[in-house]
Amino acid sequence: MAHLRFSLLGPLRILRDGVPLGVGYPQQQAMLAALLLRPGRVAGAADLSDALWGTAPPAKAVSTLRTYAWRWRRTLAAGQPDLDILVTSGDGYRLHVPEQAIDTFRVAELTAQADRAGARGRPKQVRELLSQALELWEGEPLAGMPGPFAERQRQRFGELRLNLLEERLAYDLTLGHAARCVPELTELTTEHPLRERPYGLLMTALYQAGRSADALAVFRGARQLLVDELGVEPGPALEELHQRILERDPALAPLVPEVVGLVGGGAESDEARERAKERPEPSPNPRPLPIPAHLPPQEPDFIGREDLVDALDRCLREPGRSTPAVAVLVGMGGVGKTSLALHVAHRVRGAFPDGQLYADLHGGDAEPSRPEVVLANFLSAMGIAADALPDGAEARTALFRSMVDGRRMLIVLDNARDACQLRSLLPAAEGCAVVVTSRSRMAGLPVTSQVTVDVFHRAEAAELLRRAIGDARVAAEPEAALGLVEACGFLPLAVRIVAARLASRPMWSIASLRERLAVESRRLDELRAGELAVEAVFELSYRQLTGEQASAFRRLSAVDCGEIGVAAAAAMLATDPADAEDTLESLVDVCLLESRVLGRYHYHDLLRSFARRKSRAERADEPAAIQDRLLGFLLSTACEAFRHAVPADPVAGAFAPPGVPGLSFAGLSAARQWVLVEAEEARSLAAQIASATARMPGEGGAATDGARAEDEVRRLRRAVDLLIALSPFGMGDRYAELVPTADALVRAAVRLGDRRAEGRARFLRCTIALTAARFADAETEARAALAACREVGDDVVLQQVLNDLGLIAQYMSRHDEAVACFTESLSLARKLGHRSGETAIMVNAALAQVRAGNPAEAVVVCRQVLDSGAYPQDSSGRAYAMYVLGFALQRLGEHSAAVSWFEACLELCASAGLHARSVHARYRLAESLRLLGDLEQALPHAEQALAQCEDIAFERDRGHALMVLGHVLADLGRPAEAQVLWERARALFTRLGLPEAAGCRPARPAS
Repeated sequence: MAHLRFSLLGPLRILRDGVPLGVGYPQQQAMLAALLLRPGRVAGAADLSDALWGTAPPAKAVSTLRTYAWRWRRTLAAGQPDLDILVTSGDGYRLHVPEQAIDTFRVAELTAQADRAGARGRPKQVRELLSQALELWEGEPLAGMPGPFAERQRQRFGELRLNLLEERLAYDLTLGHAARCVPELTELTTEHPLRERPYGLLMTALYQAGRSADALAVFRGARQLLVDELGVEPGPALEELHQRILERDPALAPLVPEVVGLVGGGAESDEARERAKERPEPSPNPRPLPIPAHLPPQEPDFIGREDLVDALDRCLREPGRSTPAVAVLVGMGGVGKTSLALHVAHRVRGAFPDGQLYADLHGGDAEPSRPEVVLANFLSAMGIAADALPDGAEARTALFRSMVDGRRMLIVLDNARDACQLRSLLPAAEGCAVVVTSRSRMAGLPVTSQVTVDVFHRAEAAELLRRAIGDARVAAEPEAALGLVEACGFLPLAVRIVAARLASRPMWSIASLRERLAVESRRLDELRAGELAVEAVFELSYRQLTGEQASAFRRLSAVDCGEIGVAAAAAMLATDPADAEDTLESLVDVCLLESRVLGRYHYHDLLRSFARRKSRAERADEPAAIQDRLLGFLLSTACEAFRHAVPADPVAGAFAPPGVPGLSFAGLSAARQWVLVEAEEARSLAAQIASATARMPGEGGAATDGARAEDEVRRLRRAVDLLIALSPFGMGDRYAELVPTADALVRAAVRLGDRRAEGRARFLRCTIALTAARFADAETEARAALAACREVGDDVVLQQVLNDLGLIAQYMSRHDEAVACFTESLSLARKLGHRSGETAIMVNAALAQVRAGNPAEAVVVCRQVLDSGAYPQDSSGRAYAMYVLGFALQRLGEHSAAVSWFEACLELCASAGLHARSVHARYRLAESLRLLGDLEQALPHAEQALAQCEDIAFERDRGHALMVLGHVLADLGRPAEAQVLWERARALFTRLGLPEAAGCRPARPAS
């Protein structure tokens, strides 16, 4: 794999293995910059549009972004087409490049290293790291890039460079290099005349170089400038420095003298040493107070969390506060809150010279620590005799706050239960700081920063494992190592436990332990080592729940969906949505559920396993009944959505009626949004039911006799119907996720001998294969579904199956067969009163006529359908008819008319969000424009069509888009590029088994 490096701190530069790459137009560069500054994270279309154009994006902003993305893919993965550097995610993009490959993140890394070196008292190392960071600037950041995002980043990185430069110069002075700093500081004050810190550094440098008069002159000049320009006096820091120079404060001397041989030579070094000797000793305190140092040792192998550590460091050290800093770390049990708190506390302890206090508040225990007991321990550590301690929490709080007043102390309160336990333990002195860890979110406290501590990133978890068991074992089984930490849910405690077990068992393979964790019912048993146990940590949180919370926590685990919405959860809990939301939010507050999106909730994988174990142990819940309630709710709601998508379609009435109320929708847009959000729940539940029902007796499946068999058939039918009900909503590339579910549904139907469910499940499998362009598989499933539907008289699904068989025959150029299938399907649609299905089949048959060489007949049918008003609410059907009409006119050579219909189709697709249909219309539009000789317009449409095909992974359409783009490039005099595209199209059609492979060659040139 090629090694890429990106530079943003100057003009955009990209190097592949040291060789510069082309960077395209400035607007295209701005898009890449927006992605580079968030590597690994998704940038949505709205984010990118705002970055490039602000509040005034062009009409075709999304299309332009797709074109840029296509060009960047071609540039970044040149010669390696399978390299997924820029991938589509939702309506946006994610850039897969390591942060180390980007100079801005290298600056952040060097700065963080400098901070750590400073905390350890290593000024020379700090100075070197800051210099390395500054050397990465190559001019104005993001030079020449347009857009508000680029301008904000230029300002941000410009300010960052100034801060780093000032910090490096300050360390130069600390190290005694005053004379060499004077020229650079003089230039800095000239370039930035209103920044006060460079004046202070210049005054210090001049004073240390023996030029006191010049230092005072700098102050006078700076003061006059600030008064003239801003009407303000210098700040207190500059005023204080001025006074110290007047008083010849010996503390201004450098800590380390200049090296012999530099400016001033040995004499200056001797003088500096003499100044250091003259520093006054601090006056003795007649009654010194004890300085407690209670912090427990930190984890020696602490890793990761760099951003959180830096943010907490800034919070705790922030100068000029009028209140104490209070940082609260919240997270689920085992996530590493205490380790993080102690790491940060040790890092900042030098800023709190009057002592550090620590207390474990035992918030998860049946009897948490009482505040008055904690205060007694604190006061004792600060020199108060036991017989002098006042009684009661209130009096002790008052004494504690008096004792810390005027002192700089750090207090770590670990494992707090709630705000009530904490309130009397907080100091009031602004020089103090407090770090709190808790599994509950704190409300009603004067909190400076409350942060959620999440699980490890994949790389952090893998690094912790590597440190524990060694490089050799991880290198020998890299995939198993990643699988193991993934099975741990990246929970730090779980990773520590498996690492400890492997370290103590050198003969174990990583894969063997990964296999042991694969069995969910045994997973928590495997995650224990000595006194460490994930289950025990979770149990502490579970004990704090009310009965209602505990019941909800258990019940929601009955379904294997990644996320669940409020309405679906209400169905599972048999309550109303408002009460369900209150309960779910309360579980989020105690970190037993997570919610990253409003109204959506999910478990950590290990917490789900724990919830299921509690459900089995307490036998208070019936998972099948909970699943049935959710299944009924989802099917009722999906049927309602289906009615909006395909009005008057009899299919909706053919689904198994659940008898459970679902949601209602104001219109198609609301129905489509529900499907977009809730489709994962439906797929997950159907997969769970299919998997359970498909297991044969003796393999963990249910018995198939009597009422239980009837119940299984009912649930299976509803699961199949649920997925079919979602099919009008363009599942697109999500169909690939349904393959194992559809397979399990077919197996379950065969096992139960239910031909109705089998026919529908095979129809679903046909649809999945058809969408994936697996035409042979699709035909096999369609013919099996056809037989089952005829056998049981399932005419509604039979009509759909015949339509699919017609499409397959059409794709394979068996046009007579396609017409026959469409004719029978059309007859059934009319018999069923399926008006929308009737018109859709008519247009399908028209398309078959176009491909069979009878475009004139297709024109008549499409105009008839469009003029009949058959699509009052069906934008998808109308767009399809427009497309087929344009295609027929193109085949008749009426290219101007074809262009008009393709453009109308694209406009409708854009307003209705019909992305797949817009692909077809766009590459056909490009072809008509080419044949009209308008190559300038044809090229961007052809490029965008190909980019859209790659985004939505429609392989057959990608082949056609490749052909069209090749034709346009050939007409533009670029035959070599065209030939490459035609070869790609031929390979794709050949792999799909499509007859178009024979036609991948130059077309007639544009006139």
